[in-house]
Amino acid sequence: MGAQIKPPRGTGSYCYRLHGQVFHRVSPLYASDQHKESYGQLYIFDSSEATEKRLSNNQNCLQHVFEKLGFMLREINPFAQSYLQMHRLVQEHPTTSVKMVFLEDKNLDMRRYIAPTVCTEVAAIFVGDNGEPPANRDICVYPVGDTCQSISPLNQCCDPMTYPLLFPRGECSWNTGMEHVEERRTAKRTRVTQLQYYAYRLSQRNGFSILHNSGKLFQQYIVDAYVKTEGSRLHFLRQNQKDLRIELYRGLLDALECRAHNENIRTGKLIILPSSFQGSPRHMQQNYHDAMAMVRKFGKPDLLLTFTCNPSWSEILNSMEGVQRPEDQPDIIVRVFNMKLKELLEDICKHGIFGTVLAYIYVIEFQKRGLPHAHILLTLDSESKIRTKDDIDKFVSAELPDPCTDLRLF
Repeated sequence: MGAQIKPPRGTGSYCYRLHGQVFHRVSPLYASDQHKESYGQLYIFDSSEATEKRLSNNQNCLQHVFEKLGFMLREINPFAQSYLQMHRLVQEHPTTSVKMVFLEDKNLDMRRYIAPTVCTEVAAIFVGDNGEPPANRDICVYPVGDTCQSISPLNQCCDPMTYPLLFPRGECSWNTGMEHVEERRTAKRTRVTQLQYYAYRLSQRNGFSILHNSGKLFQQYIVDAYVKTEGSRLHFLRQNQKDLRIELYRGLLDALECRAHNENIRTGKLIILPSSFQGSPRHMQQNYHDAMAMVRKFGKPDLLLTFTCNPSWSEILNSMEGVQRPEDQPDIIVRVFNMKLKELLEDICKHGIFGTVLAYIYVIEFQKRGLPHAHILLTLDSESKIRTKDDIDKFVSAELPDPCTDLRLF
């Protein structure tokens, strides 16, 4: 995985933050420089030699831990075994063109293509130039190459190859054909989206979870999953512009072409982001107009409430295991915050702690360290509006509580 990492400034809690594009690449079997082998290329070496090469790039790590992890992956990881099998085949047939393909479709009938000489659960090694990969999203590994091959984020091998310690047995991740069978008499099949899959993966369950106990690597996995999901949405919109009826934006196109003509520049390809895409300009404008319509109908807001997440909430701390810290479980933080925010809105709107609420609107933002907070605007009816200083004192207190009557608050 490659990206430009930009952590926030300061000495606060660790936060994994990216800037720009994220890409995933797989290297050829042999490195062009013999002293720069890395990643999958190390599995063709002896375990002790591979450990030394890993330690040269990670000098603060423990050697015996590297040795145990390397031995484990060689035993149970199908991707590591595939690299080693390809290396042995190249050594046996040095003059033959060999390449390894990690298949996208597990149910593919290999008899339609050249029979693989060696085959594992996830990969097939093709001998000869006629053994073309069966699909364009399959991952091809060649013995020698100058550049790395890019892995499509839609490929089911992307996650287990990027995070071998999180998926030591090479468990495949989401793919475009993944389906869910509902437990009913009809046994209806529904397509599982990328967002639904990662939401399922991030859910807390009973028992030990290697994913939720991986510390900083868990943050990287979450950010990577989010970027891949958003990238898939943008790719869909880019490929389905006709279905979005962009001809309705003809006036916008004319304005851009006129501006480009005046500035003597060429217009690029216009991609329209609909208002349903969260964070797009039309999405922000739609929310703004909705808020202004509420003000026009119910009047100006009366109260502004700020609700901030506290990582020291007991619900968050009680969910930690062992030496985990709140920043190691960003999914727990946002879920607890979401539940408390819903409870607060229920107290305000249904229980009327500030009076009768005619309308409310709120927005959730994330601070630099990833902690969420909400800004809430409340519009009260005429009888509940705050008009005097006594009304203000009922809700806002700028005094130290009485040590006799409110000892705990004091």
